[in-house]
Amino acid sequence: MYQKISYIFSICFICFCSCSSREKHTASPSDLQSELDQIVLNTEVEITGLLYHRFGEAKYPSTSISRGLFKEQLAFLESNNFEVVTLSEAVDKLTSADEKGKFVIITIDDAFKSFINNGFPLLQEFGFKATLFINTETVGSGDYLDWEELKFLVDNGIEIGNHTHSHAYFLDIDPADRYQVFSEEVKKAQAIIEEKLHIKPVVFAYPYGEYDLEMKHVIRDMGFVCAAAQNSGVISGYSDLYALPRFPMTDLYGKMPVFKEKIAMKALPVIKTIPELTIAEQNPPVLEIILDDIEIEYRQMQCFIQGGDCEIIYPDSNIFSYRITSDRSLTARHHLYTITVPDKENRNWYWFSFQWIFPDKKE
Repeated sequence: MYQKISYIFSICFICFCSCSSREKHTASPSDLQSELDQIVLNTEVEITGLLYHRFGEAKYPSTSISRGLFKEQLAFLESNNFEVVTLSEAVDKLTSADEKGKFVIITIDDAFKSFINNGFPLLQEFGFKATLFINTETVGSGDYLDWEELKFLVDNGIEIGNHTHSHAYFLDIDPADRYQVFSEEVKKAQAIIEEKLHIKPVVFAYPYGEYDLEMKHVIRDMGFVCAAAQNSGVISGYSDLYALPRFPMTDLYGKMPVFKEKIAMKALPVIKTIPELTIAEQNPPVLEIILDDIEIEYRQMQCFIQGGDCEIIYPDSNIFSYRITSDRSLTARHHLYTITVPDKENRNWYWFSFQWIFPDKKE
């Protein structure tokens, strides 16, 4: 793979912080872009991120995976000698110049009890690690894990990540108050986790995968090494450490033929997206991606859009720049533009997705 300085942040910001309060930024995103340090990540490392929620809860088909299918997935990873790492270990590999290869991370959002009952025993059976994101307000209530169960998981090698206190729709909050509320939520969750589990999480996941420029800034300033989003794709040296992609895994989206395809996917080397923000300002939105120099069969590029047919606008001269849009207005709060393309030999496929958020729409 080509070695190149990767622009790992899709949106950038001036880096200054305060332990008690934050000064509101007034510079434009383009101005902030030039202020950010460029970080070199290892493009010889690729990591497939997998996102789970519930295990063996058939009444929640949109977020659950059966125990049998999860075991098949783990068996495939074992038989094909994949190294499964935690999210923080994945960041270590991305920032190390000596690493190379393909790795897998298993992440679980929200900490439902079905993980300890149906998911964790299988991880133990195969000797695999995982990262579990918890929203502290719900711990011990309803069908969520309690602190004793979470302590058991920590003692048995599960990494804990911060998922805020209340798991709110923070983009629904007026920008005048949003960042203070968000910062306080993250700090509150961090303090509770430290008190109850005696650990300090270093990884974060945005509730519902929603974030904006300043929210990413808050997470970075607090010392988190990365943040996970909910767009699908492969993590690589071209990724944004504060909006890492993960493939959702459910009975619908995780069947073995699809699972094997996603595990085999490579990261499309996108060095810039226009716009950089995922919050849609027009409908349908238009996305431009600029690729690193790579040997792909660009005329076989495919795009997929939820709720619309996809149009790719090919450039006249620069074959590394493409514009993607939908043929109709999008109606849901979240939409993905997903792009896949093979290499020249049609042996490897590359994947990239971009999540659009319409904060004025409800789930």
